This record gives sequence, C-alpha cells and structure tokens, in this order.
Amino acid sequence: MSRKEKKRIPGAIDEKIGAMRRVVQRFFLVAGLNRLLLCLLGISAVDFLLDSNFRMDWAQRFITLLLSACVLLYILWKYLLLPLFSRISDDALLLQVEKTGKGFNESLISALELSRMDMEEDENVSRGMVRQTIEMGTTASDNIELAAVFRVGRMWFNVIVFAVLLTGFAGLCIGSVTTKALGTWFNRNVMLGDEQWPQDYFLDIVGVKKGELRIPRGDDWVIKAVVRKGHRSLPEKVEVEFKTAGSRRSESMSSNSQGDEFRGELRNVLEPFDFRVISREAQTDWIKIKLLSRPKISRLALVAVEPDYTGEGERTLPVGASPYYLLSGTSLKIEGSSDKLLNSAWLMSGEIRHELSVEGMEFSGEISAQGIVGASYLLQIEDREKIEIPDREGVGGLGSRDPSRFKIKLKNDHKPRIRVALKGVSGMVVPGARLPFEGLIEDDYAVDSAEIIYTWKQDNSEREEAQGVLQLEAAAAFIGKAQLPLDEAIELGPLEVPVNSRLGLQFRASDNDSVAGPKIGLSTKILLRVVEESELRTDLLRREKEQRQVLSEMIKKQDLLLTDTAALAAECREIKALDPSQRERLVGLQKRQKLMGSNLKPIVLRLKGMLQEIINNRLEEEDGILKARLKGRVITPLAGLQQGAIPSAAVGLDAARRIAGTEQRNAAFAVVEEAQRNAIEIMREVIVHMVRNEGYQQAVNLLYEIQHAQERMRVMTKKAKEEALNKVLRDNNRSSELNEGSGEKERGKANR
Repeated sequence: MSRKEKKRIPGAIDEKIGAMRRVVQRFFLVAGLNRLLLCLLGISAVDFLLDSNFRMDWAQRFITLLLSACVLLYILWKYLLLPLFSRISDDALLLQVEKTGKGFNESLISALELSRMDMEEDENVSRGMVRQTIEMGTTASDNIELAAVFRVGRMWFNVIVFAVLLTGFAGLCIGSVTTKALGTWFNRNVMLGDEQWPQDYFLDIVGVKKGELRIPRGDDWVIKAVVRKGHRSLPEKVEVEFKTAGSRRSESMSSNSQGDEFRGELRNVLEPFDFRVISREAQTDWIKIKLLSRPKISRLALVAVEPDYTGEGERTLPVGASPYYLLSGTSLKIEGSSDKLLNSAWLMSGEIRHELSVEGMEFSGEISAQGIVGASYLLQIEDREKIEIPDREGVGGLGSRDPSRFKIKLKNDHKPRIRVALKGVSGMVVPGARLPFEGLIEDDYAVDSAEIIYTWKQDNSEREEAQGVLQLEAAAAFIGKAQLPLDEAIELGPLEVPVNSRLGLQFRASDNDSVAGPKIGLSTKILLRVVEESELRTDLLRREKEQRQVLSEMIKKQDLLLTDTAALAAECREIKALDPSQRERLVGLQKRQKLMGSNLKPIVLRLKGMLQEIINNRLEEEDGILKARLKGRVITPLAGLQQGAIPSAAVGLDAARRIAGTEQRNAAFAVVEEAQRNAIEIMREVIVHMVRNEGYQQAVNLLYEIQHAQERMRVMTKKAKEEALNKVLRDNNRSSELNEGSGEKERGKANR
C-alpha cells in the first residue's frame, strides 16, 4: 500500500488496525519464544539423560550439540522469525473483526475499501453516499473490542507458559554454575570440555596429552590406566578397546595387587590407531596414538689417546671391531652425531655413567685415563621429545633403540723381556775367567736402563757373601730404544770372587713406563761355581773322555757299516738290476750313514765348547799346547769328516740305488767304500790324539794337585805357627797376672 493511500484511510480505522497488528506481533513473539524455550529445555533434558547414563565421548557430544543447534535454529526461524517478519493485510484484520458479529455489517471493510478509491473523476458514483459510508465505518470502528477479536485468554496462557519456561531456562543456567551435575553437563555438552560425571571412580591414562598418547614407532609399549584419587570403589575388570579403520577389538588389562592400576601391552606398534579404556562404570575418551621416531647414531668416532711415554699419540679405533685393547693410562675421545636434535648423551660402563656434551645433533666427550676400565660400554643418546615413559618417573626424551656397544680390555705395559746366555762357559769357572754373553733385551716401547746384578757366597763354614752391580757399557748406546742387544763379557778378576764360591749372575732392565712403572724385568739367574784351575781341568778331562768313548762307539758302527756295504757291493757286482730287497737294504745303509753324521755333529759342538771354555778361563796362553792339539788334531778333522766323507758316503749309497748300469753301480760302491774307510781312519787318528791329550792333561792336573797340596800344607803350617805363638803369648800374660797378684798380697801384709 502506498503512502498516499494510507492517508485516505480514516484515522480511527487506521489506529485500530495498528493496535490489532501489535497484538498479533506480541502473540507471535510469545508463542515463538515458548516453542524455542520448550525445545531447548527438552533437548537439554534428553542430552543430560543420554550423557549421564551412556557417557558419550567427545565426537558423540559434538554431533549431539550440532544437531541440537540445528533444531533450535529451525524452531527459531519457523515459529519466531518467520511469523514476526510476515505482514498481515489491513483487509484481513478488518474481516476478522467483521466475523465477531457485533453488528458491523461490513461497514468497516466498506469504509476501508471506499477510502482507498478515487471518486472525484467518476461521474457515475454518488460522492455523498461514499462519504456517508466512510463515516459510518469510522463510527463503527469505535465499537471494536480487541479482546473480542483476539483470544486474550490464550495470549495470557502463552505469557504464563513463557514465564514458566523462562524460569526453567534461568534455573538451567544458574544450575550449570551452582550444581555439580548441571555444571558437568554444561562443560561436556555445551563447552565440549573433558569434565567427568560424578561416579565411584575415574580412570586416567598415564602420558596422555591433549587426547594423544605419544609412543616410539616399532616399540613394545605399556598402556597404564590409573584410578584417580578420591575413588569410592575400585573396578573389578578393565579393558582397553582398540579402534582402527576397519575393526574394533578389546583386551583385558592386568591389575596390580592394590587394584588401582591396570596395564595393557602393545606389541611392535607400527601404525597409528585409537583406543580407550573402559570398565563397567567408567570409560575414557578415544585417544589417538601418535608414533615418534627414536634417534639413531648416524656417525661415531672413537679415538684412543696413548700415554705420552709411548710416543704413539692418538689412534682411531675402527667402529664395530670391538673388543679394543688399550694400554693402561690411555684416555678415550668420543665424537658422533644423530639424526635428531639431542637432549643428552652418555656412556655407561657397569654402574658408572660418563656424561657427554651435546650441541644440536652432535655429541662429544672424553673419558680420562683414570675413568677407563676393562668392561663393556654402552653409548646412549636421548632426543628432545617429552613423553612419559612407563615405569620411569618424570617426563623424558627417547633413547636410541639400538645403542652402540663396545668392549674395552686393558693391557699392561709388559716389563722388559731379557734373553741372555753365556758363550763358552760351563757350570765351573776359575776366579780370573772371562764370561762372554750374548742376548737381547726387549720392551714394548723403550728400555730405560740395563745392568747386571752379581752375588757370590762361599761354600765353607765362614760363608762370606758379597753382591754388586755391573754396567753394560756396550749396550748403553741403545738405551731409550725398544731393543737392546747384548754382546759383551764379564771379567771375574776385578770382582775378587774367592775359590769355592757360588756365583750368581742376573740381568736387570727397567722400561720408561711413567704411568704404572717403571717396570723391572729380570733374566733367569745364571749360577756358576768358582773353582780352582785343577778342578776345572779335571772336569774338562772327564768330559773329553766321555766324547772319546762316544767316538769309539761310532768307529765300531762305521766299521760295521763298511762291512755291510762291502757285502752288498759284492752281492750286486754281477747283476744288472737290483731287486726290491737289495734296494731296501741300500736305503737302510744310507739312513745309517746319515745317522753317523748326525751323531758326529754334537761331538764336534761339545769339543768346540770345551775349547772356548779353555780360552775363556785362560787355562793356557794363546798358543798353548792343549788348545793347539785339541783344535788342530781333534776338532778340525772331525768337523771336516762331518761335512766331507760321511755325507759323501751317504750320497754315494743313494746314487748306487738309482744307477741302472752294473759298471756305474760298482764304481759308486767303490767311492762309498773309500769314503767310509777314510772316515774310519780319521776317527781312529782323532782317538789317538785324544788319548795323548788326556795323558798330557792328566800330567798337568797332577802338577796342579801337587801345587795345591803344597799350598794347602803351607797354609796349614802358617796357621799352626800362629796358633802356637798365640798360645805362648797367652801363657806369658797369665804368668804376669799371677805375679802381679802375689805382689799385691805381700804389699798388703807389709802395710798391715
């Protein structure tokens, strides 16, 4: 309707229409609010009952809240906003008044319609009648009663219902703040919080943050549900329910002895999933599993720092080649990196923990020599993740799944090793002997000093003893090196070791170990008897006789071997080919001939040792007869025989076995027989010279025995003279004492 048309409507009628329109709007407002509040309270009641009895999880509560909001918006639009924004026409309002039957006789509607019409230009319409009709309708509008047109009783009923519903809504709001039950419902279903309904007990899952449980990928993990403090009772049975994309399953959880803690195990977790813990009266929300990667050691370097005295410096240890053998006093450097940012790193050996410094993904550290022990070591790193690990207090990071392990075995710096032996010296020496020795002193790193410790003790009743130290002059140039060769001689003369004494020689060396040393190495103690020259000569004579007897037996064996060889040669002289038995006999003869050479070698060596012993003990001058005969007439022929005739005979026997022709074989047999005869002749000549040497030596020994007897007699005579002289002196002293005593007695009597 235009603005111009509204001005033509009579004011009384227009005022009544406005009043009726306001009544209708109030009716729609109250009715719509009643429906909205009623629906809100109903939904709240149903939601309260559902959640308090069935413990809806967050997703279910969110869906319920969303559906409730949609229903309320629908009610708000359809029963409140849509009626309020809908306009009822003036005609409809006046027709509603006409229906009341108050005698209006359509005067109101006629006046409304005629007032809208433009009658000034229409000549066929009576203007007077129109004005009269409009005036009649205006007069009739004064009789309109709104209470008769609209159901005021229903209006007041709606107002009362609205007041009741508004009171209920206010009570709901106040109860949500002041009461525990409504407050819990409001927190859970309106604010979508995590507050729990009052119950006998609540279950909390250890390690859950913001609906997630973070665990390492591929690990076994323990889900631990704890009954919250303040419980009125404890659950009898608790289960953990798992939910994946395609299925659900449940497992029972084991409880502790008190019944307030339940545990469930996860095996080799590789994929994320959801789970919750449920019991008869309580359950948790669905919790997501978030998988974390453990840190890995991507690089590792182990460096051993040897002690300074070794001069070795730093040595890189190959990773994975454990065990590592480290010298005592060695320190260890450790460096490495990980694929994640690190919070800490440490090295464990037994119960000892060595902390390492960490910077970003790198770790490093050094274990001092005092901290290194022979044990197994475990290198562990921990990242910066913050999770609660089962059975460990507090929040910590993740360690590597496969920590590096290695083993260290400590080795000591060995003491110097000494190998030494005397050359050309037996168990007997004379006081003026020269004792040559040779050998080697070895150490792991360096020999710092070397010397000889000597001790001697007499065998007689007086038992005189002495000891001292001799320096190794020739070996001094090798001090500070790992090997020190020995090739010197000890002169017994300056040591003044008496005859009939036992002499001990021991070589001693120290190393440069500055950590646990220096360490001292000792050789095997060498024991010698210091005897008179005659005793040593007698011993040499005895040993020479033993070698002569052995040589005599060898002559017999060589003679028998010559006979057997000649017999076989005669047997094979006319035949062209040897039969197997003859070949076998030849092999036996060859072995016997070789054995003769092997048996002759130790005789030559012993005789050479005896010759060197004569030289070292200075029993003769440089050109002495005994040395010349022993060397030229005994040792040299036997050495030539060992290297000449006997090997030649053995070779000839082997050649005779291999030769096929008769003449060549007979010639080979002839050469063998000639060599065997030559060997026998040489050995017999040596025997003759050895007998002569023995006679000469016996004569010399006899002279030494006579000389020794004379010396012993001289010593005994001198000792007897000293004893007699001492006796005379004692007798004279005793007589003088007696005379002095008697003189004192006489003087005493005279005085009296």
